[in-house]
Amino acid sequence: MSDDHDHDRDRDRADDNGEHEESGSKQVAPVLTGSALAALNALATDLAKVNTAAIIGRSGKPMLLFKREGSGTWMFGQKKTIPEPDSHWAVNPLTFQWGYICFGDNNKKLGEHLVSVTQPKPLITDLPDLGFKWQEQWAVEMKCIDGADAGIEVIFKTNTDGGVKALVILFDQVRDQLNRDLAKPPKERDGKIVAITKLGKESYVHKQYGTTWKPVLDAIDWMPLSGPAPTPKEPEPTPPQSSGPGPNTAGAAEQPRRRRVA
Repeated sequence: MSDDHDHDRDRDRADDNGEHEESGSKQVAPVLTGSALAALNALATDLAKVNTAAIIGRSGKPMLLFKREGSGTWMFGQKKTIPEPDSHWAVNPLTFQWGYICFGDNNKKLGEHLVSVTQPKPLITDLPDLGFKWQEQWAVEMKCIDGADAGIEVIFKTNTDGGVKALVILFDQVRDQLNRDLAKPPKERDGKIVAITKLGKESYVHKQYGTTWKPVLDAIDWMPLSGPAPTPKEPEPTPPQSSGPGPNTAGAAEQPRRRRVA
């Protein structure tokens, strides 16, 4: 199985409680109306001057993956590091993409065509014939904002039904939040259109494969593209004085947390 994509050609489309559907046979993604596209384009225009480095960062980000086998596991990077439980991840609203990906034998990627959701979705009939089916794919970039993984930037690409639906739901939430903010007078807009989410999961019983896990990415809070407001620093406590024989451990360096890998 490829380490770069959440790809399972035999089970992939069985993520909707047993309804088996071929990739591209049903429009899973929401239809973007003219007003929604205008709002998203307005976002890119209005916020182009905002320093988004805190969220966007550099290219070449590690892949964030979700494996449905076992108990359902999130992981990122070549070392397949498991994110810290209950950590919060900021979703860059300017990086939602949709399109298609094509895999050949041995899960080898033969082609990929993604564009911003502010552009029309590519037509599958316009893609080259590579001898294998093109599968719908969505992607978005995220950054961890707290805990042991704070500062880690990733890109989540998925072509599974469960993964695509999770990103579609998240995109709908971001679009609704954006529309609410843009509906306000310019001076009243707070720019809080960056969704904060947790890397969740849920399961259902599939009639053929049994318990099947799928990712959940719901917006639980919002912040501006410039990042969260700085937390006021608390005064440092005075180190305790040694009161007897034995080693004085005051001020000893905190041991780093061990990171689990899949």
